[in-house]
Amino acid sequence: MSDLETQLFVAMFKKSPIGMALVSPLGRFMTVNDALCALLGYPRERLLTLTFQDITHPDDLDADLTLLRQLMDGDITQYEMRKRYRHANGELLWAQLNVSMILGDDGGPAFFVSQIQGLPVPAPTQPAPVSG
Repeated sequence: MSDLETQLFVAMFKKSPIGMALVSPLGRFMTVNDALCALLGYPRERLLTLTFQDITHPDDLDADLTLLRQLMDGDITQYEMRKRYRHANGELLWAQLNVSMILGDDGGPAFFVSQIQGLPVPAPTQPAPVSG
C-alpha cells in the first residue's frame, strides 16, 4: 500500500460516520473509530480490551460465529447481519453488522473489517384497535 493509500484509509476510517473496527481472528478489537465508540458508549481504551463476543447479545452470538467460521473457511467472502450489542450502559442496541476478511502474507486471516451501524429499536407488536 502506498503512503497516499495509507493516508486515505486512515482518514476514511477515522472520519467515517459509521462505526468501524479492525478485529483480530480471535475477536479482539484491534482499532476502532470514534463513531463506534459513540455508538456503543465505550471509551476507546475500554473497547480495545474487549472482544466482539463480550458485547454481543448471547442470543445473537451463535449466528455471528457461524458466519465468521464460513468466512474463515472461504465459503463466503463477506457477511452481514442484524444483531444486538450490549451498550456500555447495559442497554441493548440493534445494529447492522457488515464484515469482510483481510488475509495475511501466509494466506490466513490477518483481521476482519467490521462496519457497524445503529438501527432503530424494532417496534413492539401492538394489537390492532377493535371497533365496535
